[in-house]
Amino acid sequence: MDNKDLYNKNEAKQFYENRYEDNYMDDWPLEKKQRISYVIQSLQLPDYGVALDFGCGCGVFTNVIQKQLPKWKVYGCDISNNAIENAKNRFPQCSFFVSDSDQVPNIKFDFLFSHHVLEHVFDIKKIIKDINNFLKPKSFTFHVLPCGNKGSFEYEVCSMRKDGINKKMENRFFFEDEGHVRRLTTDETNKLMRKYSFFLNKEFYSNQYYGAVKWISQSHPKFILEFTNPSKGKNNKAIKFLFWIQLNFLLLFALQLPMNLAKRIKLIRNKKIYHYCLIVINLIPSLISYPFYTFINFKADEEWKSKNQSINGSEMYLIYNRK
Repeated sequence: MDNKDLYNKNEAKQFYENRYEDNYMDDWPLEKKQRISYVIQSLQLPDYGVALDFGCGCGVFTNVIQKQLPKWKVYGCDISNNAIENAKNRFPQCSFFVSDSDQVPNIKFDFLFSHHVLEHVFDIKKIIKDINNFLKPKSFTFHVLPCGNKGSFEYEVCSMRKDGINKKMENRFFFEDEGHVRRLTTDETNKLMRKYSFFLNKEFYSNQYYGAVKWISQSHPKFILEFTNPSKGKNNKAIKFLFWIQLNFLLLFALQLPMNLAKRIKLIRNKKIYHYCLIVINLIPSLISYPFYTFINFKADEEWKSKNQSINGSEMYLIYNRK
């Protein structure tokens, strides 16, 4: 589907219905859940309240919110019927509803969370208005989304490519998921929220450098080759830079491959005999790969701990409140 179709509500809805038939985004890495938990804890919210996971998908983060706010009533909503059915089956302790249906409860929320939603929505101004309508006069919102601020490694790569940043699609980076229709900066997000008297309360950022190295080097080699494609360079300097990082990322991929394979097999719920055979065959390569895989993950984790206030990340965690 052409990304421009996603600016149409009906086509966007069908796009995500199709995705959630195949359990799209049915889980997230532990470190992401831990970061969300850390930020929620930092807000020191009251013991009781009502929270909404806006664009909840399969409910993974709805469940994270419920664990962090155990005495709260926690809801999740999504445009996709399939996503909501998946969420209801997996997390019955939470409540879920389709966001544009007659299931919407007549409730105002104290706290609204969204995880990688604002870059997908067909009409950002309308969605911010909808978010406002869900919330009480005194409330918090917490949004996690791709960051368009300058200075991240991903921004640097995009700046060197002819096709790096698509101005017509609200500064979308070339490599992003086909469902993304924009990439906002902190200032742009602040401006959208200020219209409804929400002001930035806290901000955190990830993937300044090592976080990006981690996810890129642990991606499929086909993606690495396209991400670092020297033929897309704007000039000779960019071509040399892309060629150099391509070699480095392919090497990092190869060094981490056995551990990445082991991790993926471990996540398979219903393993078959050949999965166990792969585990045995991969045992010694995994032991060799372990130090490299652990080092990259350690550096990404340390970067989050030491630089989560540095605005040059490629992912942002923005908290707003209205007093």
